[in-house]
Amino acid sequence: AVVSTQSTGDFWRELTLVKSALVRKFSQMKLDTVFLEFASRLDQRKHIFIDCVPVPEEEGTMLPAYFKKAILESDVEWSQNKKLVDTRKKNLRNCVPQGLPYFSVEFGLDGGFAHVIEEERLFKRYFGLEIIGGVLDADVSLWRNPEKESSEAVGYKKRTFEKLAIEFPESN
Repeated sequence: AVVSTQSTGDFWRELTLVKSALVRKFSQMKLDTVFLEFASRLDQRKHIFIDCVPVPEEEGTMLPAYFKKAILESDVEWSQNKKLVDTRKKNLRNCVPQGLPYFSVEFGLDGGFAHVIEEERLFKRYFGLEIIGGVLDADVSLWRNPEKESSEAVGYKKRTFEKLAIEFPESN
C-alpha cells in the first residue's frame, strides 16, 4: 500500500485530481466533502484507508472545530510528537514524518488536521467516522462493526455512484 506521507509525486498528483473531482461534484449537490486518512502498521504490512464523506454544508462548517477538539483529546496524554498538525498551509506529506502511523482529516481541498498516532492499539480506525457520525446524529452501527453487505447491496451502491457521473481526470 502507498501511504501519502511516503508517496511519489505521481501518486500525490493523481490523488489530488480524484479529490478535486469529488469535491466539485459534491459541491454541485450542496455538500461539503471530508477526506479521512488513516495509516497504520507502517513497520509491518502497511495499511491505509482513505474515506470520502459528503456532509451537508451546514454541518461541514462545524466539523473543523469538532475534529480539532477530538484530536487534542485523543491517543495518549503525553506524546513525543505534536498532537495536532495543521495541514492547511503545508500538505500532509510535508507535515507528518515518514514511517509514522497517522490520522488526517481534510475539509475539501483546504487542508485540515493530522495527528501522529503514538499508540496504535488505542487509536481506532473509525475515529474520524465517529466524529462525523456524532455531528450528524447517525447510528453507531454505520461505522462500528457494520454488517457485511450482500453483493447485491454493493452492486447497487456501485451503480448509484456511477450515476453521479463524476468526471475523473485521465492519469498519465
